[in-house]
Amino acid sequence: MPKKLSEDKTKALKLKKCKVKQGRLIPVYNKDRKFGANMWYYALWLEDHDGKNERCLLFTEKELEGPAERAKKNIEDLPKKGFFTDLMD
Repeated sequence: MPKKLSEDKTKALKLKKCKVKQGRLIPVYNKDRKFGANMWYYALWLEDHDGKNERCLLFTEKELEGPAERAKKNIEDLPKKGFFTDLMD
């Protein structure tokens, strides 16, 4: 098996074992706002599938529209939430 295909298969198996966790988009004020910049962003803290590499991402309202549309069009690819995760929503 080619190395790239083997790496992809290994990564896919690791991702398959990941559990979905609830996240929240937090509105944050743009403190050092320059002319024409957005007044607000949405912050999202996330980590890799293995619980490492934690980081925060900032999105504008417009930037969230693309991923939301993609999720609507590809509903079969959305990970399923577990019973307890869904219960805590």
